[in-house]
Amino acid sequence: MNGRIVRRGAVALVWVLAVSGVQQPAASASTGTTGVSPAAAICVGDGVGGKRVQPMYVHAIGAPDRFPEMEPKIQQWADRIDAAVLESAQRTGGVRHIRFVHHADCRPAVLGVAVPASEIDDAERIADALKALGHNRSDRKYLVFDDGSHNCGLAWNDAGDDDRPGADNPLNSGPGWAVVDQGCSDWAPGGHELLHSLGAVQSSAPHATEFGHCWDDQDILCYDDGGLPGGGLSIECPSADEDIVDCNNDDYFNTAPPAGSYLADHWNLANSQFLTSQGPGAPVSVADRTVTTARAGGTAQVTKYRLPDGRWTAKARIVTSTGSPFQSSVLAVRTSSGIRYVPPAGVPRGAAATHITVEANDILQVKLCEGNQAAQSGCTATWW
Repeated sequence: MNGRIVRRGAVALVWVLAVSGVQQPAASASTGTTGVSPAAAICVGDGVGGKRVQPMYVHAIGAPDRFPEMEPKIQQWADRIDAAVLESAQRTGGVRHIRFVHHADCRPAVLGVAVPASEIDDAERIADALKALGHNRSDRKYLVFDDGSHNCGLAWNDAGDDDRPGADNPLNSGPGWAVVDQGCSDWAPGGHELLHSLGAVQSSAPHATEFGHCWDDQDILCYDDGGLPGGGLSIECPSADEDIVDCNNDDYFNTAPPAGSYLADHWNLANSQFLTSQGPGAPVSVADRTVTTARAGGTAQVTKYRLPDGRWTAKARIVTSTGSPFQSSVLAVRTSSGIRYVPPAGVPRGAAATHITVEANDILQVKLCEGNQAAQSGCTATWW
């Protein structure tokens, strides 16, 4: 296997792109610095059927077995990875959760495995040892946290650089590997490598680097990997947390990509068969209202969601005819309980999705923002 080594901070990260019923369990605590909610990962089906992500803890034969310590940590990290994916999905009006292998109580089922001590400091040899033990299923991506030391993280699968959007893309099959060593054990490195194993970032993506990452920060997959374009890193989502999934949802993850956009016509992780659109955060109420403004005929769509922590939230966006320069214009939103959201002046196109906190029985009203038609960008919203 031919790897490509890139640097992230003081450690090395290696990525090789050769590479029905739902319940909500109680939330769990977690660690980390991101603003992503630590609500628990969800229950999907029987916990084992179909395509799944299998969390694992691996130690060397003859070395201390830290499974009692690592199992709850890995479960918490799985929760955080899932929450980051859900947050990204909700930014585009959808819902996605990771299909983890899980117990009857919905907690991710972590496997503890021992491999020969000679293998523990090499991610590929760890994977080979796991395959020899039968962990080589075509319906599994393996998320491995090990006690070795091998340059932080490595991810790979057998799909190669395949950016086709269809269900027949090999990225929809396993086995795939996301292996994180002891020095990097945390949710963000695990999420970074898992997203790689699911197919991000394709070399054809608008903001792709030479080595499978992105350059439009903030983003869990964006950093200086030694293959940046001439302009270097660009902070395109300055108010976002460092570890969000796909800044601006235009390179590798979008639940509703506009027709003709890159993710409508290329591999989109939101369509991965290792994810599900079921679970907390799914739309419970959708209402359309035709609004007459300077751009007559635009349809304002508001969707209410119940979040994993029990709060309700709402997103609003404009749905317009194909080719409209205002397809991504922002909405002003008002609720029956008096909560208002008005985007600031100069909000750029593409900033349509906006969250406000609402009550479960709120009736939502919306208005298209009054933008600069000549510039076809930016807008100032006002109440009617």
